[in-house]
Amino acid sequence: MNQRRMIAVFFLVSCLLVTAAGCAFLGNSEATPTLSIEASHTPSPSPKPSLTQTPAFTATPRHIDRETYPTPKIDPITPIPSPLHGLTVPDEVRLLVLLGSDNPAPFTSRTDAIMLAFYNPRLAKVALLSLPPEMFVYIPGYTMQRINVAYAIGGFDMLADTIQYNIGIRPDEYALVHKDDFAWFIEELNGINVDVLRYYYDVCDDIPAGDIHMDGGEALCYLQFREGLDIRDQAIRQQQIVYSVFQRLVQGGKLIELNTIYNTYRNTVQSNLSLEYLVQNIALGLRLGQPDRFGFFQYGLNAFQIWELPGAVKAQVLLPHEDLIRKLVQEAIDFTLIPVQTTDLILTLEYELTVSPTPTNTPTHTPTLTFTPTLTRTTTTQPTATITPGGPTLTPTNTVQGYPAQPTATTGGYP
Repeated sequence: MNQRRMIAVFFLVSCLLVTAAGCAFLGNSEATPTLSIEASHTPSPSPKPSLTQTPAFTATPRHIDRETYPTPKIDPITPIPSPLHGLTVPDEVRLLVLLGSDNPAPFTSRTDAIMLAFYNPRLAKVALLSLPPEMFVYIPGYTMQRINVAYAIGGFDMLADTIQYNIGIRPDEYALVHKDDFAWFIEELNGINVDVLRYYYDVCDDIPAGDIHMDGGEALCYLQFREGLDIRDQAIRQQQIVYSVFQRLVQGGKLIELNTIYNTYRNTVQSNLSLEYLVQNIALGLRLGQPDRFGFFQYGLNAFQIWELPGAVKAQVLLPHEDLIRKLVQEAIDFTLIPVQTTDLILTLEYELTVSPTPTNTPTHTPTLTFTPTLTRTTTTQPTATITPGGPTLTPTNTVQGYPAQPTATTGGYP
């Protein structure tokens, strides 16, 4: 059970960050992957992942925007705003939605953690932007409601419509994980270190400021609690955890286990990311071990109008100010367009992951037996030069040799 839960959440974080660097070296979808996951040029090759099997990842424009939206099935309690327009979004920038459910697996209800990851595959840059769950928006085909119910009502299609209508850009991929799996995953990592920015009194048994080591329960509490409507503080903490977990995974060399992880996670995490794409580009995910490739963006209360819902049960929601919503989204997108230089450490890790520094048992194209013609008459029986059709059966492995030689610490800390 622990292993299942660990794999579920590890895949969630890998979805966000491996995908963000996935095509950093690829000019288009026809490029040759750089990661040697299995033996090449074998006489009888086993089926291997292919970029052509994942049509979602192509060099064609990523935007498939709706021209019209479904009408509401329930009369809204407040007027429906117009769709948000006006963003400048290059075709190379993609959007992954990271969701956290407040129900245990496999049940899905509200997604009280919603994080948008804008990423540029060519430059291997990612910008995280958190959305408050009380953001009161139009859910196309339903009504005006909190954004955290869109996925539970209509799955990813309805969530994608909702984000496009209210944020101005349609998401390409998503991954959803449940909170109980997250806590178990942190335990499997033996905890994580988090740079807590201030002292939190009477919260999670008190959390002092500084570099704090957290177990699974502490990390989950640190993610979930919120003081009043301080949505920005909670968003910062959520982004800290995602960043810290991935840094731990990169320096621990666990990214090479993605094939096994993917095949084990599927009963817990919901996602539309393909194994073929992730496996072929896993080496490139290492680039996000470089801190300056991350950008962190959060909304404050000034971006919303606090509104009390009518009715006997008093509840507050957040009506977004369109101009401020658009402004921060554009800043996040623009961050992914600024190139940075890859450090020597990351280049070394990529080389170690891609190229085995020592001889391995990986099958090669060279036949095991070499037959040399001879004109010498002899009664000694010579091996026949006829090779059985199909050749020897060679089973390539998914083990990447030589990574890491020693665990290498990356630059720690949260920007």
